[in-house]
Amino acid sequence: DLGRRGAPALVALTGAAGGAGGIATSIAELPVTITVIMHAIRNAAVAEGFDPDDPAIRVECLRIFGAGSPLQRDDGVNTSFIGARIAMSGAAVSKVVASVAPKLATALGQKLMAQAVPVLGAVAGAALNTAYLTYYREIAEIRFALLRLAQTHGPERVLSEFQSAVKPIPLYRA
Repeated sequence: DLGRRGAPALVALTGAAGGAGGIATSIAELPVTITVIMHAIRNAAVAEGFDPDDPAIRVECLRIFGAGSPLQRDDGVNTSFIGARIAMSGAAVSKVVASVAPKLATALGQKLMAQAVPVLGAVAGAALNTAYLTYYREIAEIRFALLRLAQTHGPERVLSEFQSAVKPIPLYRA
């Protein structure tokens, strides 16, 4: 286990190495970065008492990874925990993967473009990898905490409270 500090250091290092070498090394470092991010997501599940090898939790990990990037607008995926349970059929898993793939391609395309120039690529690669890890870790912590609360207090109540907590406060007086 890399821990809270080891994971960001590793993804920063791989991002810098990948960015310094241009597109070819950026592509080569992606599997390491993705592995570290997925491990962080799985650790968030474990921290909330879930078994990361449970098929439903694996699907939830994929959903979290499919949430996009910190560079995209929130599409409400962080409240989808109350959705119907996915049956673990091949078709259901294929559907999840199909929904994750386009978002992942967009996020990775943005990352690769930023890493195209060696010196700037090294800095951008380190910063982007760290930002992505932080983002996915935080989303995973929130999602699995909400899932745990939903099991205890019911999904409708948790969703209602969550929506109230994140409702924007008007900046003007009526």
